[in-house]
Amino acid sequence: MKLYSKLEEVFDKKIPQILTIGNFDGVHLGHLFVLQRVQAIAKQSDAEITVLTFSNHPSEVLRPQDPAKLLCTLPHKIKLLESNHVNHLFLIPFTNYLAKHSAASFVERIRQFIPFSHLILGHDATLGRDRQGNRLVMQTLAEMWGFEVHYLDEYRYEGLAVSSTSIRKLVQEGDLKKVHALLGRPYSIYSTISSGLGKGRQMGYPTANIEVQNLCLPPFGVYAVEIKKGQEILPGIANLGFAPTIRQNNIPLLEVHILTGQTEFSEDPIEVIFQHYIRPEKKFENIEQLRSQIRQDIELVKADQNKIQTLDF
Repeated sequence: MKLYSKLEEVFDKKIPQILTIGNFDGVHLGHLFVLQRVQAIAKQSDAEITVLTFSNHPSEVLRPQDPAKLLCTLPHKIKLLESNHVNHLFLIPFTNYLAKHSAASFVERIRQFIPFSHLILGHDATLGRDRQGNRLVMQTLAEMWGFEVHYLDEYRYEGLAVSSTSIRKLVQEGDLKKVHALLGRPYSIYSTISSGLGKGRQMGYPTANIEVQNLCLPPFGVYAVEIKKGQEILPGIANLGFAPTIRQNNIPLLEVHILTGQTEFSEDPIEVIFQHYIRPEKKFENIEQLRSQIRQDIELVKADQNKIQTLDF
């Protein structure tokens, strides 16, 4: 997959493109439904697949006082789109200048750089200033400029509309089973490791620390997790929250401990896959109480894993 940070980057205009535009936060089942349609048309047309999305969420510009909490990090979004056979990914910043474009000027600018023959959009997609680029406007532009525009039906799972908004609510409620169903994969956080205070290592339980600011998070607490490092998947335990016994600020952090004793991490991102909730986060009176609780939590997770392995015939 080729990655572009602006429309003006070099692009082979001889190859026809099937284009879709959207935020793709979480790359959930509804997004996969769109991408599957794009893939089908691309195969029929002997064309390539182009996705145009944003490096920041539009809500950061349109309502900076209350921006959307993201379902996945930017590297995670890129990784998920690449796994769905996208040939070209335009990852452009959403700015005030871009927000002022009309639907016509926005599409016209895209056409200058991307030779798309079909534009595939979700059922409720609108483009341009004040969301003026509705179906009627887009169909008029398609007829005027000679491309086809396709709006897909709303994607529903067991009667529930699949959207980033509905999934965010489920994540915040801690309904990871339903989140898994609507994402089409387990809820996870994919990001790079940040440096910590080293307190976990001092207690005998070294952790990898992952910043989670601006992400949509499940309830704070301790979770059984799996850690994916490259192609390796390792059992682990994680604390999501403020770590109040050790830290003094109110910035949430994800701290992950690998149960097999591996402590070395490369600079590459890791994926922390949430399995189930163990207990709420708690402030202990001292480090020794915290160490004792961590030991109990780890034994509980190991016991649960042994049960699963026993049943996995």
